[in-house]
Amino acid sequence: MTHSARVAAVRQNRRMARNRNTTQYKGTSRLGPVSNSLIVGLIITALGLLYLVQVTKTSVYGFELNDLKESQEELTKTNQSLEVQAARLQSLERIEDSELVKDFEPASELGYLPAN
Repeated sequence: MTHSARVAAVRQNRRMARNRNTTQYKGTSRLGPVSNSLIVGLIITALGLLYLVQVTKTSVYGFELNDLKESQEELTKTNQSLEVQAARLQSLERIEDSELVKDFEPASELGYLPAN
């Protein structure tokens, strides 16, 4: 047996040893460095656009929240002024001074109905 035949036999035995794959898959299509660079660039661009969309949405929600807080403050002030006005209109002095109450006659006797 020649040296090259012996080396080939040893290599064959290594490939055919236990728990080893006897076949290898060699892909036929490979991408070059330019294609890989383009793919990486597209992925980075897509992630950048996604980030910009999220930041824009967040800022829009912030503006909407500020507008809602301002309207809430205005409504709270209006509510407080209306409560003060309602209390003033319901005061006893105001009711006693009204034209309708001035026409009332004071009650002289109180009468009660008997219970059944």
